Amino acid sequence: MTRDDPELQEIMNQLTLLQPGPGDAPKPASRALAEVRRQIQASRPTPARAFWRTFFMNPNRRLATAVATFILVFAFAFSFPAVRAAASDFLGIFRVQKFAAIAISPQQMATLSRIAEEGLVPGKVEVLSESGTTRAAASLVEAAQAANMDVVRSPSLLGEPDAIYVTDGGLARLTLDLAGMREILQTAGADPTLLPDSLDGAQVDVQVFTNVEQDWADGFWMVQMPSPLVTYPEEMNYAMLGEALLQALGMAPDEAARLARQIDWTSTLLLPIPQNMATFQEVSVNGSSGLALSSLDGQQGAVIWQRDGILYLLSGPGDMNELLRLANSAR
Repeated sequence: MTRDDPELQEIMNQLTLLQPGPGDAPKPASRALAEVRRQIQASRPTPARAFWRTFFMNPNRRLATAVATFILVFAFAFSFPAVRAAASDFLGIFRVQKFAAIAISPQQMATLSRIAEEGLVPGKVEVLSESGTTRAAASLVEAAQAANMDVVRSPSLLGEPDAIYVTDGGLARLTLDLAGMREILQTAGADPTLLPDSLDGAQVDVQVFTNVEQDWADGFWMVQMPSPLVTYPEEMNYAMLGEALLQALGMAPDEAARLARQIDWTSTLLLPIPQNMATFQEVSVNGSSGLALSSLDGQQGAVIWQRDGILYLLSGPGDMNELLRLANSAR
């Protein structure tokens, strides 16, 4: 068979298609190694995820699952500034502007844990949109684009982060069960009659947006995300529900009623803090309202604040004063 043989020529033509082109050139070893490292980092639990997993899964420190759901939903749903929903006159939408905290006694924490063990729930939770997987980002600019943020701020005093992650948000719906909610309140020592009959079957939608996490090798980490959106029936009496929430957290009825009247539930996010875990104080971060927390031994701290519709949480070693100094350097 000669080179001019048509069959041989056809084979040669087919083999030519398999020749590597310019785009098939192997990646430099340093680039390939960097991509492998990013994939490995994305598969590992980040400090922020490990922190929350430890807090909620440790039976000696976690908030009861059912009451945590109750607290989170109502703390968000009734502490975001009201904005008329453009699509409907029957809905309210809230976003956080400032923060307040309430200390929970170890005895009340034990009560909440018992509620979880008994399986009491405030309603049916449906995940309408699953949150996405966590993935590594090569830069803050790339992370901002992936999270659809104008900018990702970073504390200048900490220098460049050692790792950056982006996690997609999700959407969940809670259909309230009045009987279950009243049982939770009664078991927690609160007045179940504070919840009106109209709550039964009401739906609360909670949308959490894509967040960006930055980690530093010395143990600091920072998460930022657009304020979650909570949509709920507008006829809900959030002041009365706020009073119920305060009672569920262990506050005496008279004190809960007094504080519920003082709190601006349309703009204040209420955060429950266990007394045997941390101390707290209200702070200002670059002119914005925030809350600083410190572990009882002063070895770990955190600062949470809001700026231009974005929530920030910075945590790491040191007391609240050190964390506040770092937070104020976020640019």
